[in-house]
Amino acid sequence: MNRRQALLTSASVLSAASFGSALIGPSPARAQEFAPKYRLDVQETGSLLNRGMAYNGVFPGPVMRVSPGEALDIELVNSLPAKNDDCTDNMNQAHGVNTTNLHPHGLHVSPSFDSSGQYFSDNVFVSLVPQEQVVECADDGHSHHGAADTHYVWGSTQYRFEIPADHMTGTFWYHAHKHGATADQVSQRLAGPLIVEDVPGSMPDYIAEAKERILFLSNDGLIEAFEEGGGVTDPTLELVPGSVERWRIINGMGNGQNFQLPRLSLAGLEVYLIAYDGFTLEKRIPVDLKNADKPWLNPAMLSSGNRLDLIVHVPADYEEIENDEEAENATRQLRVFDINMKVSGDPVEMTWSDDDALPRAGLTPFDDTELSRRTVAFTRGDTIDGESFDGDVEQTMTLGTAEEWTVTNETGMVHVYHIHVNPFFVTHLDGEELPSDSPLRRWQDTLGVPTAANGVSGSVTFKTRFESFTGMFVIHCHVLAHEDRGMMQIVEVVDG
Repeated sequence: MNRRQALLTSASVLSAASFGSALIGPSPARAQEFAPKYRLDVQETGSLLNRGMAYNGVFPGPVMRVSPGEALDIELVNSLPAKNDDCTDNMNQAHGVNTTNLHPHGLHVSPSFDSSGQYFSDNVFVSLVPQEQVVECADDGHSHHGAADTHYVWGSTQYRFEIPADHMTGTFWYHAHKHGATADQVSQRLAGPLIVEDVPGSMPDYIAEAKERILFLSNDGLIEAFEEGGGVTDPTLELVPGSVERWRIINGMGNGQNFQLPRLSLAGLEVYLIAYDGFTLEKRIPVDLKNADKPWLNPAMLSSGNRLDLIVHVPADYEEIENDEEAENATRQLRVFDINMKVSGDPVEMTWSDDDALPRAGLTPFDDTELSRRTVAFTRGDTIDGESFDGDVEQTMTLGTAEEWTVTNETGMVHVYHIHVNPFFVTHLDGEELPSDSPLRRWQDTLGVPTAANGVSGSVTFKTRFESFTGMFVIHCHVLAHEDRGMMQIVEVVDG
C-alpha cells in the first residue's frame, strides 16, 4: 500500500469523535443502507481558454427535492484533474482549486456527520480531492489548521442530509464550499437548486396548484432550470391569461455581485412575494422597485445566496401597461435583472384568492425576553473583527440557548452575512427597530448588511436559537471572493 492509498483508507474511516463534535439525538448503531438519490460528478467543461466545471456536465445541477423527515443521500465524485496545490502557508489565498465539497445552503442539518457518524453532513471542512492528487500536508487523512481538521477524501465521498420532520419547507440551493476556491467554483457553475417540499395541505390551494418554475440567477445570466439539470439562459416565459405560477428565484452568483431585484418585462400582472430564504411569510407582499438608494429596505431584494418565491397571477382580462416613472428610475440605480415574458392564448381558469394570509414559516416566535448579546463586525481588508480567517473557533454558543446578535459593516461596500445550520429572525436595521408589521421583520439565513455612512457603521440585529446540533461550522460574507480572502469565522455550538 503506497502513501496516498494509506491516506485514502484512513480518510474513509470517519467518526464524529474524530471531528470533535456530536449530533444531539438518536445515534443508531449503524446507518440505514446508503441509497444515493442524486449523483453529482464534478467535471471539467469548456476549453483551455474558457475553463469551467459543472455537476454532471450541466448547469445548474439537477434540482434536488426532499421532504421533511427524509434523509437526502448524495454521492459526490471529483473527476477533475489533479493539481497538487492543497498545501499552502496562507489559507486565505487561492489553493486547492480542483478540490471540492458540498454545502446545502440554508438547511438546518448537522454541521459534521449524520446520526450514525458514517456519512458527511453539512461539513465544510471536507476536501474531496481528485483521485490522483498528492496532498503532502495530510499526515493522517486530516490537515490541522487551528481547531478544525480538514477531512481529505480521494475520488468520491458520500453525504447524508437528515432533514428534521419539522424542517421549514421552501427554496434552498447547494454549492461547492471549499475555502480558497469557493468563489471560483461557484462562478464556474458548481451549484444547483434544492427544494424542501411543502407538506400536503399546508399551502393555500392557489399556491399548491400553481405551475412551478425555478429561476437561477448566475454569472451566465438568468436561467430557467430543468429538473434533471441544465436549463435555458435568458428565457422568455410564456404565460396564459388566467394562469397562476410560482417562481422560485435563487441568487446563485459566485462573483460577488450584491443586491439584485427582479424587474418584470410586462406590467399588468399581480406579483407577490410569498417566501424568502425558504421561509413562508405571514402574508404575501406586492413586489415593487422602491428604495433604490437603500436597497436593503426592499423586501424582494436578493443578495448573493438569498432566495425568494413569487406567486404570479395573470388576470383573465390581462392588458399590458407601461412601467411607471418610479420603476424606470429604480432600474437606472439598481442592479436589476429582467424576467422576460409573453402573455398569449385563450384564458384558463386556475385557482386564485384575494386573501393575503399565508401559513408562515412555523418556527417558534421570539418574545420580549432579554437575551445575551454578541457583536460581529465586517471590517476592512476582507476581515471579520479585524482578523482574517485562521481556522480557530472565534464564537462559542451553548446548545439550546437563544442570543441577540448585531452584525456591523464598517466599510463602504455591502457585505452579505451568512451563517450555516441555524437561521435568524431580523429585528433591527441600522439600529432602528423594525415595526411589528414590517415585511423585513422575518426569518433569513443570508442578509446584505447596510454600508457605513458618514463615519457610522451600517448594522443589522437579529435573534437566533442554537438548536438540535453541536459542532463547528462557519459564518462568512457571501460575497464569495471575500470569504476566500479571509472574511470567515469558525463558530461552535457546545453542550451546556
